[in-house]
Amino acid sequence: MSAVSGRPKQAGTPSGGSEPRAAGSVGATRAAPGRPKQAGTPSGGSEPRAAGSVGATSAVPGRSKQARAPSGGNVAETPRLALRRLTLDDAPFYLQLLNGPTWLAHIGDREVRTLQDAQAHIAAHILVPYAAQGFGMYLVLRRSDGAPLGLCGLVQREALPAPDIGFAVLQAHEGLGYAREAAQAVLWHAFEVLQLPRLLAITAPTNLRSTKLLSALGFDFQGMVPVGDRSLRLYALARG
Repeated sequence: MSAVSGRPKQAGTPSGGSEPRAAGSVGATRAAPGRPKQAGTPSGGSEPRAAGSVGATSAVPGRSKQARAPSGGNVAETPRLALRRLTLDDAPFYLQLLNGPTWLAHIGDREVRTLQDAQAHIAAHILVPYAAQGFGMYLVLRRSDGAPLGLCGLVQREALPAPDIGFAVLQAHEGLGYAREAAQAVLWHAFEVLQLPRLLAITAPTNLRSTKLLSALGFDFQGMVPVGDRSLRLYALARG
């Protein structure tokens, strides 16, 4: 959703109905540098295992050594970040993010102008996918002070055959590695907890920052794909 990843005007936030941006493509992927082999296990708890596995979990593409099983009501955690589901109470931050220069430049104007608009958008594009698909876009929080930094999660679009990853960070927090760290946590959640076989990603050809991040995460470019009224770059990452 942020300047970090390109997204179509129709994109639903978390799969199916949300608005975040995605990354995606079809096909096998190759191992890429910068993609950690194993997620760390949190102190006091064990990391979720892959279905049918015995003992330690197998290495999964895009899984970060920092990503770990969450505590409390969080979906995923890293040393610096916590990801959780959004609620209507997050409308003030949501309003700010959707009207930021990065979002408007790379994702588009969602015409969310008031807190009421933000709550309605969250209800339709964030909460509905949670109930329908069991996943979606998550709020990214800085653990040290609880400050909201952006959104990162999964979107299921009608135009794509598999969920795609999307991320958006407030402009003030760009360039600090938060998008990559949050994306690694989402990949861990997608492959280890949800047991998804593959993920896609889409981004605008001009969004070089997102392209670089997707490559670092291990996604492979598949070609161009039409999404809505745009032609976007399609990437794919398969679960190892």
